[in-house]
Formats: sequence, C-alpha cells, structure tokens
Amino acid sequence: MSEKTSQSKPTIIRNKESEVDIYTAVAKYEEQQTIHRDENNDSTIYFNTLHKWQDIMKWNYELKNKENPPKEKLEEYKNDVIHLFLILKKLNRLDKIRSKQKKDLLNKKKQEIDSKHLQQENLLNELFYLKKEISKCLQYKSSDSDIDLVPLDTFCLESPDSSDYIDKLKNGLINEHDLHIRRLQWEFEQRKTQQQQCDEVEKNKETILSEIQEESRVLQSILPMLKDIRTAAQPLQQSFGLAPCQARSYADIVNVLPKPLYYLYIQTDAYRVACKSKFTVSINGDEEEARRFDSNKNNVVDTNSDEEIDVPKPKKRHHKKSRTDTKSVQQKSLLSKHPLSVKLTLSLKNNTQFVMEFFYLVNLNLITVTVTSSWSGFSSSYSRELLSPSSILDALFPGDNGKESPHIVNFHQLEEEKTEFNTMEVGKPYIWAQSICGLDFLNPNTPDFLISRNNIAQVLRAINNRLKTRLSLITQLDCGDLERRFSINGVNLTSVLSPWNTMAWEHFIKLEYCKPHVEFGTVTENDLLFKRVINYKTATLTVVMVIKCDYPKSNPIFTLQLNMPTINEGMSVLNSTNNNSVRELEREINVFHEQAEDEDINEMLINIIGRLVVCFEVMMETWGHSDFPKTKTILYNIRGRARNHPFKAVKHHSGIIFEHR
Repeated sequence: MSEKTSQSKPTIIRNKESEVDIYTAVAKYEEQQTIHRDENNDSTIYFNTLHKWQDIMKWNYELKNKENPPKEKLEEYKNDVIHLFLILKKLNRLDKIRSKQKKDLLNKKKQEIDSKHLQQENLLNELFYLKKEISKCLQYKSSDSDIDLVPLDTFCLESPDSSDYIDKLKNGLINEHDLHIRRLQWEFEQRKTQQQQCDEVEKNKETILSEIQEESRVLQSILPMLKDIRTAAQPLQQSFGLAPCQARSYADIVNVLPKPLYYLYIQTDAYRVACKSKFTVSINGDEEEARRFDSNKNNVVDTNSDEEIDVPKPKKRHHKKSRTDTKSVQQKSLLSKHPLSVKLTLSLKNNTQFVMEFFYLVNLNLITVTVTSSWSGFSSSYSRELLSPSSILDALFPGDNGKESPHIVNFHQLEEEKTEFNTMEVGKPYIWAQSICGLDFLNPNTPDFLISRNNIAQVLRAINNRLKTRLSLITQLDCGDLERRFSINGVNLTSVLSPWNTMAWEHFIKLEYCKPHVEFGTVTENDLLFKRVINYKTATLTVVMVIKCDYPKSNPIFTLQLNMPTINEGMSVLNSTNNNSVRELEREINVFHEQAEDEDINEMLINIIGRLVVCFEVMMETWGHSDFPKTKTILYNIRGRARNHPFKAVKHHSGIIFEHR
C-alpha cells in the first residue's frame, strides 16, 4: 500500500529561479491591481474585514467558555480568521505599493519643479546681467569728452575744409559724431606740433642754463682779481680821503676757506639776510695758519727725486721710530682738519643757544659737524637728554644718524689705516652737512654751489624745527596740570604721577615687557627713553615711553607694567606678556591715537599722556575690584570673548561716556 502511494505521488522540483519568477510576477500583478482597484473600495473592505474579525473573535470566545464546545465550529472560526488575515495582508501590501508609487511620483514632480526653478533663476540672472551691461553701454562716456577742444568757430576759421563739414552737417550728409572725430583729429595734429615746439624750447632752455653756469664760473674766477684791484686802490683811496672798504678783512678770511666751507658760508649768510633769520654766521680759526696750510699743501716736494738719489748723504745714526708712533701719525694726518671752520649760532627762547661748527677734513674730503649748547632754566635729567649735543641732530632726515661717512672712499681709507671714525673728536659726518656744502660724492673733487643753494633752506628749517620741537617736549614733560586740563573736558582724574626720568638702553633691553619692541625693531638704541610711575589708589602703573628722534612725525611708543595687590596680601605683576588687559591698554595708546587737524603740536604729548591716565583708571574701575569704585560713566564694563574694556571716550550732552570700540 505504501509503495503504491509512493509511486502515485509526483515529485516536485523547485529551484530559486522559479521562485524569483513567481515573486516578480505576483509583485507586478499587485502593482497592476493598485492601478485598477479603487482605494475607497479597499478601505471599505478593510473596515468590514476588521468588523468580521471582531465578531469571529467574540463568537470564538463565547464558544470556548461553554462546557463542551463543538470542535467543528471552532475549526470553522479558525479558517475564517485565517482567511480574513490573508485579506488584511493583501490590503496592506496594496497600500504600501500605492504609497511608494505616490512618493515616487512626488519626488519626480519635485525634481521637475527644482529644475524649472533653477532654470528660472539662471534666466533671471542672465536677464539682470544683460540689463546691467545695457545700462553700462548707455552710460558709457568716452575720454574724448574730457578733452578741452577749441571752440567750433575757431575750428571753422583755422581748419582747412571746415566750411565743407558745416555745409554737410546742415544738409544731413554728415552727423555730429563724424564732425567731432574731425575736430579730434585736427586737435591731435595741433598738439603734436605744439609738443615739437615745446621740445625745441626745452633744448634752448638747457643751452641757456649751461651758458649761465659757464658765466657764473667766470664771475667766480673774477673775485681774486677784484681783490687785487681793491688792494692796489687802497693808497689812492687814502690820498683822496675816502673810507676804505669795510668788508676788506672779512673778505680776506672768506677767500681762504676751502670750497665746501666757502659755499656753506655764502649760502647761509645769503639765507640769513633774505629771510631775516635769527642766527649768526661766523668763521672760526687762524687766517695765517690757514694760509700756511694751503701753501704747504700746494708746495709738496717729491722725496724720490733724482737729485736726492745722486747726492750722497752722510751716514748718521738715529733711533728708528716705532711702528705704533708711525701708525698714530698717519691716523692723525688722515683725520686732519682745515684750520678754519664755519660756525652757526642759533638763539632761541629761554636763553637757549645752539652752536654748530662745520669742519672740513682735507684728506677725507668730508664735512663734519660738532654741536655745543647752553641753556638756563632746564635742570631735569630728561631736559639734558633731549638737548644733548651728541644726539640732538640725529635722524634730522630719515636714516641720517652721522655714525658713518657717506663717502664710500673713506671706508677703504680708514680700513687701510686700520682706524675708526671717532665722532667725538672730529664731529659727525651728516649727509645733509655734505649737501649744504655742495659736496657730491659722484664727483667729489669739484663741489657744486647749486647743490648747496638748493638744500640750504630745507636743512636750516629742519634744524630750527628740531630745536623748537625739543624745547616743546621739555615743556610738555614738565606739565603737571593734567587733572585741571581733563576736568575742564568732563573727566576727573585722581591718579598721582611721578616726574619723568631718563632710562638707559641697557636697562630697557633687560625688561621682559620691552624685549618684543627690541626684537621687532620698533625701538632702537638711537631713541630717547623715559620712565615714570602712575599711582591710582592701591595700583601702580610703570610707564616706559620711547620718543623717536623725528618726533612729532613718529608717535611715541609706550610699554606698561601694572603692580596691584592680591587677595593674599601679595603683589601681582601684570604686563603685555602675561595679561590681555595691559596689552589692550598699550594697543589703545600706541595704535588708536587719532590726531585732530587742529591739534597743537605743543599739546600732542600732553594729550597722549592724559589719555593714558584716563584709560588706566577706566581699566581699573571696570575690573570690579572693591578698591576701585566707579567714578566715570561707563555703559558696559567688559564685552566680547576677549573681555575688552571701554576705552573710547564719546562726548554726550550729560558729559563724557566711555564705550567699546
């Protein structure tokens, strides 16, 4: 029996490909059903199926609570539930397919809308660009409209065939644009002709200038002849009872001067007379010694002549000079000065007198300057530093400190003799000193008086301004009424300021908060260094001020260090290297100094120091320390991630208000 059954049952072979095909076929069939079936009918079927499910479950529950429930009925309920479950699953699949199809359709529509929107944006941008280009073309103005053309009447009279152009314009054969082009062409030809004429005039001018220079040289050579004529005419003047020339002895010593000092003397004396300047020019030195110096220089005898070789010399025993003595003699002769010098004496207020003496180093062909000064009423250390003769004329012009000779040949001369240029003995060879003496090191053998004439006014004005600036600095450093000045402007100051003191360069470079300025080159050894202390209640601010030689072109530089007590009765030392507030205070004073147009240069430094004291008190009051209560109108104490302080003072109808930058 079992064999028959085994033989009667067919064998079913299933593979994965057939299952995949059935699955895809069913999926496609259900997708087609979602298209043809009505969603409302499916929702109705869904709710009806749920109600049937509830009824069957209720009947099944009631039947099971009976004592002997019929199994056939339970089996029937089970089959109905399975059937309803399959219907719900079928409806669920159809619903998911519908939602997927709608999402795909929605995404497709979104992409279409985005592409349309992007296309619209591109078109709008292109439209905006085209409108902009059209407006540029409409607003275009050619540069020919700025050319100042001759009037049309003049053009008609002077230009050939201009009457034809006007007739053509009236008859409509030519427009205004073409007529404008004709006028531009005619203007261009006229200007080319004028340029050629201008070039010819420039050539004639150069020729005349060269003739004037040649004649001036001839006139300068006439001066010694006039001197001889004047000397020969003295007996005749005495016989007729005429007064001799008053400038006779003075002119004699002027003629003995070397050419550079001679140009300096006549140019400074001429500038003094023309501008009525309050300085005197004089010649210092011995005239006879100068004449001997010039004669010895011109009558140098060659020690290697043939006569000295032929004449036998008796042998004499003598001690040889040491090499060191010979070397010192050669060094001194290399740095020898001309016996005469020119002295300029400037007298200023407060009985201050500055004397500049110009020397000529004959062997080096160089001008050096020494300064001596005398003053009364200045007893402080910083006044002596500001009026120091050794540095008062340094950096009168950028880069001109007078430490080295501007003449390239001098370096090799000094190097060969193994000596150094000692400015303490011979003076400083400033570049401006060479220019006002007519020295041009491209042609050092022939000094030019034009160079002296073109530079003398500028140099003397610069020296006068330097002296006035230094005196003004002393007055400002002596000022002690900051409280009164700032109380008038609405700010009350309660800090106590100590007097200024000078500071040595060796001490400056050892301070940690001053080293960054030395490393970056903002402060050099040639600058003037000053120090003072500001006390505000329990806080002490040490101020180091650096003043450049070219003040007021360069503003002063301030470096600060704050000492204030701590909670543990200690003392904290704060500066720009370890505290952001002190660093911000330095930046406020050094960077944000806005000089007003009407600010007096004699009040500049006082205003800067006053701002420093005000900002220092504002910084201490905004820290919230109990020792420093608020006495000023401040909107916000600290603001920003960097916790900046309100250092900017703004005028208000109620007074001065401090706010952040």
